[in-house]
Amino acid sequence: MAATPDFSGYAFISIGANLPSGAGDPIDTIMTAFSKLEDISRDEILKSSIYVTSPVDSPAGTPDFHNAMAGIIPKENETPTSLLHKLQAMENAAGRTRSGIRNEARTLDLDLVLFGAHRVDTAELTLPHPRAASRKFVMEPLAELAGNDFEFPGTAMTVAEILDGIAGQSVQKL
Repeated sequence: MAATPDFSGYAFISIGANLPSGAGDPIDTIMTAFSKLEDISRDEILKSSIYVTSPVDSPAGTPDFHNAMAGIIPKENETPTSLLHKLQAMENAAGRTRSGIRNEARTLDLDLVLFGAHRVDTAELTLPHPRAASRKFVMEPLAELAGNDFEFPGTAMTVAEILDGIAGQSVQKL
């Protein structure tokens, strides 16, 4: 039996887009995000496929999202909060605006899902991401990168077990 790979040194970042950005359409935006994430990783990043997903808990008329997942190895002395700030700067550079409406359409969304075994609960950041385990568009690409047997921190469940419990969300791999 093969050993389960060790992802304890990785930060997993969910990538989403459903509006055009300066990089182009949402797929181009995700590919650009992968490239920019390479710049802040100590090693080559893990990249999932791109998925088309129906909006979840979004305002009426929100277009479908394109989603993916990246696994990076944070540089030495990187903290969850410092990485969050870098991700927010990337979103801003892609033309992201924040109106305060949750799950609205956006040019780029970079959510820090996991940062190794770190647990954070501040006004600015919660890790593991509090809604990740209820989002198929997060768990499908995570399963692709880390495997179905990857135990999602804080749940005592594997990604496969979590996915089995998520119903009613349309996710299609491109």
